[in-house]
Amino acid sequence: MNGSMSRRSILTAAAAGSAAVLLGTGHAQAATLVTQSEINSQPTFYEVNGAQTSFRYEPGFYSRLETWHVHWRNWTPYHWTAPHKIYSYGAYVNKPGMHGEGRAFDLARLLITNRDTGAMFTAFNGRYDQWRNLTGDALRTARIRYWGTVASLHYHFRHVISYLDNAEHHNHVHIDNAISGSGDSSFNTGSATQTYFVQAACQYIWGYSTGIDGDWGPQTQRDSSAALVRAGSDGVITTQSRWLAFCQASAKQAWALVP
Repeated sequence: MNGSMSRRSILTAAAAGSAAVLLGTGHAQAATLVTQSEINSQPTFYEVNGAQTSFRYEPGFYSRLETWHVHWRNWTPYHWTAPHKIYSYGAYVNKPGMHGEGRAFDLARLLITNRDTGAMFTAFNGRYDQWRNLTGDALRTARIRYWGTVASLHYHFRHVISYLDNAEHHNHVHIDNAISGSGDSSFNTGSATQTYFVQAACQYIWGYSTGIDGDWGPQTQRDSSAALVRAGSDGVITTQSRWLAFCQASAKQAWALVP
């Protein structure tokens, strides 16, 4: 985070932002990008070789990343504290699409410090290719922490692509703001990617027997509405306010299960 911006100022800016549609050209002008070695003063690393690395971003997208990270920290357990290590496969890449505009980020892992012990541990592992064959409590913890962080990402970004979407995303979660722009996300029942998340959250975080197929239907609507009631809300998540409530509640519930 830039030194002049507080958590409060970032959150205020996020609340004021509109969900403008910013469909891009897929090509960034080099002069418009900013180079950053951190997100909210927490260093970024390249997942491929583990080296501390600077990435290039479109400034508005980078601001959204910082807003997400503030919320993520505020929603996680009290003993999860700085310093962090944020591992990624990259942001700007000279190719078509949102990476080509510096408006995408491939999140691989988040390491965080335990305030009580001073030890660093994996708070999020986007490497499904590494943990999918685990069993018992190790599998449960990795999966719940995965979907808790994905829930926090869905709150802020319209595009959040997980391992359920395709094999290309078995080692990272892709996020971009192609549609949500400078504002928070909204939900569309026609989005298989968003529906996958809702179904996974209902099953792995909220404990329902929700089928996971990417198709919105009566069971998914019933179970997600039941989760909302447990979170102190009601109704169907097709309104933005209920969608955001579902994302936030799912993140907090995940970290209550595996603090």
